[in-house]
Amino acid sequence: MDENNYVTFKKQYGNIKRPRTKELSINSNGVKIYEKDQSMIINISVPIEESRDIIKYFEEFNLGEDIQFNISNTGDFKYVFRGISPVTDKDSYSSFSIIVQEKNPRPDQIQVEADCNQVDEYGNPIHECIGCGLHRE
Repeated sequence: MDENNYVTFKKQYGNIKRPRTKELSINSNGVKIYEKDQSMIINISVPIEESRDIIKYFEEFNLGEDIQFNISNTGDFKYVFRGISPVTDKDSYSSFSIIVQEKNPRPDQIQVEADCNQVDEYGNPIHECIGCGLHRE
């Protein structure tokens, strides 16, 4: 298996003294990743015969549980599992999505939030919110 063509998901379990990892690798051709705010939507499309084991793997996650994934051997991304969509079977493929959320906010997001919360001596916001994503009009 060429690790550069796969997305590998990792689930940690066990205890501190004997941590264990359960891994699942999916060919990257069947994985599409979309980022939205601090979340990611990972669309997975695989042959029906492979889908049963993959779906079973993700159903073992609890909401809010840590999940890691490695895209084409570029390093582990640490996220929190937020859910799995219903499975759609079409022709010989199954499609579904999982949603993950950033474990810790990005440093640039923390700075934007800090800027948005600053006020002058009269209580007026200092930051001009033009498309910062925190304030919707």
